[in-house]
Amino acid sequence: MLLWVLLLLRVTSVVSSVVFEDCGSAYDLYAVNIEGCGMRLPCYVTLGEEVPVNLEFRAEQCDSVVCPVQTDGLTSFYSVMTVPANMALNQRGFLRWRIYNERGVRVLCYSVLVQTQSYLQKRMRSQYHFIDHT
Repeated sequence: MLLWVLLLLRVTSVVSSVVFEDCGSAYDLYAVNIEGCGMRLPCYVTLGEEVPVNLEFRAEQCDSVVCPVQTDGLTSFYSVMTVPANMALNQRGFLRWRIYNERGVRVLCYSVLVQTQSYLQKRMRSQYHFIDHT
């Protein structure tokens, strides 16, 4: 039973939206999901790793007759963020992403507090989360 609860907590923390600040999106940005980050800040990013990122948003009405983006529901955008290996270790800062459409209009923009970590720190943090503190 304890293992099932721990696995459920791990899955929940992976898919929880991070705390983000919208920095001027034309679309209604609903959630920013960065693999390995949850609601707790800072979001730790590991040097040299590629990190999946998924955004959920509601788009504006399209100008054309055939709309490539559904406007009555959530739309998602998936990307992979590369964390440079040559960055300083244990540095905090704000990750800011801006996404523009084909006309140069900024449609999505968000900022998240991040901190760099080594692979060893990542392993130690993940093991700490699985320790039963009761």
